[in-house]
Amino acid sequence: MQYWQTELADGVFVAAYDNPPTNYMIAPAVAELGELIARWREPDVKAVVLTGAVPDRYITHYSVEELVEMGDDPAALKRAGHDLIYGYHTLLRSLAYLDKPIVVGMTGDTMGCGLELSLNCDIRVAQRGDYRIGFPEVALGILTGTGSQLLARIVGHGRAMDFLMRSRTVDPEGALELGLVTELATDARARAIEIARALADSAPVSVIAAKRVITRGANLPMEEGLKVEAEEWLKTIVTEEAMTRMRDYVAQPFDERRAWVAAHGVPPRPGNATGA
Repeated sequence: MQYWQTELADGVFVAAYDNPPTNYMIAPAVAELGELIARWREPDVKAVVLTGAVPDRYITHYSVEELVEMGDDPAALKRAGHDLIYGYHTLLRSLAYLDKPIVVGMTGDTMGCGLELSLNCDIRVAQRGDYRIGFPEVALGILTGTGSQLLARIVGHGRAMDFLMRSRTVDPEGALELGLVTELATDARARAIEIARALADSAPVSVIAAKRVITRGANLPMEEGLKVEAEEWLKTIVTEEAMTRMRDYVAQPFDERRAWVAAHGVPPRPGNATGA
């Protein structure tokens, strides 16, 4: 691939975006992402990491130069616009609904489509440093492609309205406070791979069930969401791995069971809930 450096090791597929010098997203790279998503459905992939290929770069935002060039032919843009935006929706939702855990290592500025892409993933680790995270689209006279709906669901209606209308961007600490990222790290790529490896080694049916109940059920009316959860619970309880793990748990003395859960989950780094 031209724009994604890829590596598969021990079930963890790392895709690092590489479009120097700015790491702007462009149409050919989006097409390659579609090919990658198809690849990630294969059984040898247990978890996915999205990150940047070089230090201090992730996915800065979509190429405004490309959008300006498209806008130079308004008639053509109007004709192609419908397929463009709905095709993009389909791509990102296929990422969100992928039955594999996806961890993002945000190793630099993450704005516009870079943030949209990341919000469609499961766990987001932002790198500490002088980086900006947010949606600059309204300042440019345009709008996010998928960001508004995900933003409102994550940070709430009022904060999302303020964030989007004012084209706000925040530093990594501000993104953590808003809930746009789940933890911070000195090396976001390394931490994302660490989390993905732990997820790949975890109980696969229950990991995917957890993803499904949130992605597919959390935005439904309560009764429908509970039905999704019940269906996923029934898939987990009948697995041999579930019985093995539960038997191992009940074999532990009562005072050691809390440590067992910590050892078998993917906790934050010791002593720091936001990573190190």
